[in-house]
Amino acid sequence: MVKIVHCADLHIGASFSYLPTSLAAMRREEIKEGLVNIVNFSKDRQIDALLICGDLFDSPKPTKKDSDFVRNLLSSLSPVPIYIICGNHDYMCAESIFSKPDYFSENVHIFPCFDHSFEIPGGNAVIYGKSYSSSVTEPTFNECIFDENKINILALHGDTVPSSDYNTISEKTLSSLPVRYAAFGHIHNGGIFEVGNIKCAYSGTSEALSFGDDGNTGFIYAEIDENKVNISPVSLSTRHYCNISYNITGQGNSEIIAGISDIVNESDLYRITLTGEYTDEINIPFIKDALSGKAFFIDIFDNTSPAYDFDSIEKEESLRGEFLRELRKISDSEEEFILSAKAGLDALSGKIPAMEESL
Repeated sequence: MVKIVHCADLHIGASFSYLPTSLAAMRREEIKEGLVNIVNFSKDRQIDALLICGDLFDSPKPTKKDSDFVRNLLSSLSPVPIYIICGNHDYMCAESIFSKPDYFSENVHIFPCFDHSFEIPGGNAVIYGKSYSSSVTEPTFNECIFDENKINILALHGDTVPSSDYNTISEKTLSSLPVRYAAFGHIHNGGIFEVGNIKCAYSGTSEALSFGDDGNTGFIYAEIDENKVNISPVSLSTRHYCNISYNITGQGNSEIIAGISDIVNESDLYRITLTGEYTDEINIPFIKDALSGKAFFIDIFDNTSPAYDFDSIEKEESLRGEFLRELRKISDSEEEFILSAKAGLDALSGKIPAMEESL
């Protein structure tokens, strides 16, 4: 049996450009602490190998401070072998630290930009994979020769989705390989699945990086032998990203502030989309200022509509009134009239959907 930790997509050095400068700096340090957690967990479990399946760094040329931090931390896990895939963000190039001979300690092994394998010392397991040589789509993995008498583990940065730009291997190809476990990076929300008889997992990012990373974040601990694969997701995340829809109907600014205060905490990051209908104008800057300190970070999107008095508007000698009178003639039901009237009046008032609603 081999015991491995599988992680990916730490993106050390990420800019966090959507955050204020001080919070962005804090998140960059917390991402590095995520790698510390992975190394400490690996020591505690006395694993046989650590797999880093791409995008350890956010750039192919990380800062000296970040690269030295990673080098020193990974060397502390010696003699446990560490196998690194270069992803589409930290792809291998002439200036990459992954291209520097003897930069990392002897326990660190970097996959080249062609199909390659490393045998885990002292065991009966082999890890197969390849690195990216640029940020664009790479050729699929299909040229390794597998030893069917060993425990074969596949490590790739990408996915199996046919329409994906990062379709590193098709499910048809994967299912035909004599592989016990396929360790994937690139997808930031972790997940466990099967392709044929092969156990597969996206480890997810150890620390969420954006509001798209609102699912499972962390890494994978796996125990693998010839007969079974036990996969355990592990989450030691410092913070979580939360997308929340909040209906403001019947509430004023003070009630909205109180309601949001009840559902947030100081540790996490929130994207709150306001929905519903308002009678009094909603003051977004005032609400955001009042919520300052209630969470690590809060962003608010306004997707509300005014509570229209259709009867009064229909009587107006205005474009709005004419619109509703004509709409009334062609609507098949009151429900259809109300839905169309709201959309039309919103458009006439210049209201457009929040950006994320239109994507």
